[in-house]
Amino acid sequence: MNEESLHEILSGIERSVRDFTQAEAALAEAEQRQDRTRQAVLEQVERLHAEVDAVHAPELIGVLRHLYWQQPGIHGRPLAEAAGLNLHEMLAAIGPAPSGILCADCGTELLRTSRSWKPPARYGPPLCPDCVSQERDAQWRQWGAERLRARIVAEALVQARAMDWRAAAELVLAFPPLSQKVGRGTVADQQDGVWRGWENARVIRNRLIAAAADGDDTTGFAVEEAHLLVETALRVVDWDTARTRDIVDPITHEPALALLTRLKREVRAIAQTARERADAAYPEGCELSEDEESEAWRGIGG
Repeated sequence: MNEESLHEILSGIERSVRDFTQAEAALAEAEQRQDRTRQAVLEQVERLHAEVDAVHAPELIGVLRHLYWQQPGIHGRPLAEAAGLNLHEMLAAIGPAPSGILCADCGTELLRTSRSWKPPARYGPPLCPDCVSQERDAQWRQWGAERLRARIVAEALVQARAMDWRAAAELVLAFPPLSQKVGRGTVADQQDGVWRGWENARVIRNRLIAAAADGDDTTGFAVEEAHLLVETALRVVDWDTARTRDIVDPITHEPALALLTRLKREVRAIAQTARERADAAYPEGCELSEDEESEAWRGIGG
């Protein structure tokens, strides 16, 4: 680089820095002037408030509406305070403003309720409050029907010999989660439900003992807990074949895997029958009665 080029570049930098410095000074002066004029506006609003002597006087509300919606440089909270209101009271008094955005369902123009308002389109196209409410109600009814269908399936009884349930439960309980090196609440526990499966087996065994159910006595357990018992037992049945035989043989001479496979088929068949019954009782798009809606959400939030 020759000396002439270097001098030209340095001179250009000097001019640019000088222009920037002048712009900074102009900006600072403009900001000061903006602050002064903003304060002057607020003082005039205070005077108007004192003159009309009523926070909801039409003249005051008209000024507030214009300043809030058309002059974003006048901050909302100080503006409300100048009029003797808080921000919430002022927004309620001046009312919403048109947004220019139409509801995707009914075509109604959406209204801005504050400067920070954004169209309600987080999970889809923008909707007006009425359409949002209708959509929410429809979704709520759909969820309610899904819960009722799921409950019918979950609560359907799977009937089997008491010895079969006892063998499956004892097999699960023979391999407690801590012996599997699975701590409660760990990732492995959350993914596989190890503790939940073990505690479910303990509950089933205790029920069998309390009911004095044994041998060929037919006993029923809900699909949800029966399914969990069988799936948990199937995970551990092959871990130690000798130990599995020692656990199961005193209860039933049927091989553990054959017993569990049969129970699994029975659970699947009962669940499928219950699912068909649930779909017939609550088909897609069905309207739930008030009693059914209450039943659907029974136990939630109580």
